[in-house]
Amino acid sequence: MIELSELHKEMLQELISLKQIKKLREIFDEFNLIDLAEIVEQMELQEILFLFKTLKKDITAEVFTYLTYEKKEEIIKSFTGPEITSMLDNLYADDIVDFLEEMPANVVKHVLAAATNEQRAEINLLLSYPEYSAGSIMSTDFVELESMDTVEKAIGKLKKQGERAETISVSYVIDDKRLLVGSVILRDIVLSDPDEIIEQIMDTDIIAVKTHDDQEEVARIISKYDINVVPVVNDENRLIGIITVDDIIDVLEEEVTEDIQKMAAIIPTEGSYLQMTIKEMTRSRIVWLLLLMISATFTGLIIEGYEAQLLIIPALAGAIPMIMSTGGNAGSQASTMVIRGIAVDDLTYKDYLKVLWKELQVSLISGVVLFGANWVRLWVFKPGTAWQIDLVISATLLLTVIVAKLVGGILPLIAMFFKQDPAAMAAPIITTIVDAVALIIYFNLAVAILGI
Repeated sequence: MIELSELHKEMLQELISLKQIKKLREIFDEFNLIDLAEIVEQMELQEILFLFKTLKKDITAEVFTYLTYEKKEEIIKSFTGPEITSMLDNLYADDIVDFLEEMPANVVKHVLAAATNEQRAEINLLLSYPEYSAGSIMSTDFVELESMDTVEKAIGKLKKQGERAETISVSYVIDDKRLLVGSVILRDIVLSDPDEIIEQIMDTDIIAVKTHDDQEEVARIISKYDINVVPVVNDENRLIGIITVDDIIDVLEEEVTEDIQKMAAIIPTEGSYLQMTIKEMTRSRIVWLLLLMISATFTGLIIEGYEAQLLIIPALAGAIPMIMSTGGNAGSQASTMVIRGIAVDDLTYKDYLKVLWKELQVSLISGVVLFGANWVRLWVFKPGTAWQIDLVISATLLLTVIVAKLVGGILPLIAMFFKQDPAAMAAPIITTIVDAVALIIYFNLAVAILGI
């Protein structure tokens, strides 16, 4: 028996070249398909096509879902109509839509032309929902029971529908108008009397989402209620589909990546770092860099406005980078915690007073500590400096930290109020605002205390 650790690209290529179909099928039956897909990803197209024509269709369909979009596009373009139809027969509808959304129009047209009428209707339904909505990520493959079904009849439906369903652990119950009225777990069905009515054993306390709900809201609900699957209904409460936890894991990865990119002043992009072109990477970064460069003009104008004071006491200039850096970091800390609170703790813009009060307390403590630490730092490393200058620098640090944390805490909530992404109000914007405010505080304190 071949150990997976010994399995590599060259070995599979050798088996393909020798047309060892039986051995190849044994390998794909025995080992993890996710690991095998990573090997297939590195192979030549002709080798992949040979595998897809010789392996079981359900296995090739699953391997296909783990490949990159670029590789999927190559494969689909090379498939004949019947081969595409066979592939679609073994893919869940949401997986089909997931890769079609990333494909060029000619590839989508090629796939839809090969799809059956039923498959085409299912695909078009899911593609019609807004991007990032519950409807766009749901699956239409689920077990559906009627409230007046007997347990015996329900088991028959489970056996029939379960072949295509993404999960059979939970079945959803509808009435004669297709309204969602309950859910029932597999354990209750199996352990109940065959003549018992589903209505008598179903749970009517249903947690559901609407087709147009944001996918982040779906992720929050699944996390909050610790469930593995959630039904999707339309505005009339008719059952349309389901979303499983594995789909939500993909959503969470996408959303976290998007938030990280926004917090780093990068326009959100899809695809891995290595697969993105230089043009795509540049386009995603240059816009914010240009905006931040222009916004930094205000900082420069503030410094120029106090150029005379800097000439009188040059020592003031040396503290500017440290003050601006500390302020920016303080603001970023506050915004990061608030953005996390919005995502995890159901924090809303209505909590702005709580946020301001908490950040004020944190900033006062942090500012006092920094005031003392900076005074000692200046006393040790710059013993000849006048104490008035030390006071100006240390007091500026204290006030800057207070302002920075208040700004960093409140801006994400303001973005939320205007229905914008709170992550967009993160480090870059906050740093720009805090830099300008810090310099104004600094020079005004210098004028007041030093009399320059």
